[in-house]
Amino acid sequence: MNQQVLDFPNGHPLCHYTAIVTRTVANLGDRIRDARAARGITQLELARRAGISRQALGAIESGLYQPSVAVALSLARELGETVEKLFANNDDAQCTRMDVSWSDPEQARGAAGSACRVALARVAGKLVAVPQPGARLWLSPAAGITQHVGRRRTAVSTYWSPAEIDCTLLLAGCDPAVTILADWLARRRSPVTAVALRCSSSKALAMLSKGGVHVAGVHLRDPKSGEYNRKSVHDAVGRRPSVVVNFARWELGLAVRNRNPLNIRGFADLIRPQLRIVNRESGSGARLALDEALKELGVHGQRIKGYVREVPGHLEVAEAIASAQADAGVTIRVAAEAYGLTFIPLREERYDLVVLEEESKQGPVQEMLDALNSRRFAREINQLCAYDTDQMGKLTAQSD
Repeated sequence: MNQQVLDFPNGHPLCHYTAIVTRTVANLGDRIRDARAARGITQLELARRAGISRQALGAIESGLYQPSVAVALSLARELGETVEKLFANNDDAQCTRMDVSWSDPEQARGAAGSACRVALARVAGKLVAVPQPGARLWLSPAAGITQHVGRRRTAVSTYWSPAEIDCTLLLAGCDPAVTILADWLARRRSPVTAVALRCSSSKALAMLSKGGVHVAGVHLRDPKSGEYNRKSVHDAVGRRPSVVVNFARWELGLAVRNRNPLNIRGFADLIRPQLRIVNRESGSGARLALDEALKELGVHGQRIKGYVREVPGHLEVAEAIASAQADAGVTIRVAAEAYGLTFIPLREERYDLVVLEEESKQGPVQEMLDALNSRRFAREINQLCAYDTDQMGKLTAQSD
């Protein structure tokens, strides 16, 4: 099957930029243009006096080009301004208030009545806010702070420009490798900021169908057919046209303490009364795999100690075991190895990324698809996560 190649839509900001255009450069262009206009000097005349081309000056005034020191000195001299006044960073940018929708109203319940950090993006033409943790052992970046919090909508104060918000990509799912994708985009000076929402595959699809995110990551196996993701995607988005692209294949299994001191071999061992597990939330691929196995064994989940203890991601499962809060849990190999645990592989799964066709032409999604079609990125994910990335970027399903 051929890899999917999508072009940037005409008129999208990403068509006009080859690197990140910062707010500082844009403000610089405005100051030069305003100073020139105030003195009644044409663009052609100022370019001639400063010894640069008219095209170069136009790029500077448009915020597309940062002038060299020599050009900056020449422009300041011809405009009768000091370099400090003309080229200093603008630290007086105004904070903007905007009314936005919650990406997921359920996740936002804890934010009611208090200010919280949020990421901002535009999905299906509307502005959405995503709650962000205050810290992950380091300060977490955020686009703004909520004010006047409501259940479905909220007012947000932000210094981000509309262009920066429009270049934010929201990905919902459970794959910890999303941070590597975000790093890949940053290293290539992409204008896109990737924001991950950790949640189950079912939750990710629900958010996608409601216009809360651009991308849903899914690994849901149909017990009847053994096929991955197709039925779940259809059930979630219905007749709405969608695109399903492969990210990777990974190993799902049981993570246990290093060297497996309790000699756990498979799901059947979880019935032991002394064993404690840590579980994923309902609707996650890992939870469905566990429940499917227990059903085959004729075991009710409530019989297993720790079955009701739920965590939101694969890394959290591994962390609970590594800190001796549990003896075992269903997760993926990369999570177990990140915490130095022993991993017992049980089956291979396909992890796909789902995008509604109406969003597939938008700049942030296009940047993601470009990354997925890069063999270098595929090799990096393979090396760092031990995923099978041979089919990365290939179309696995498309509905009309």
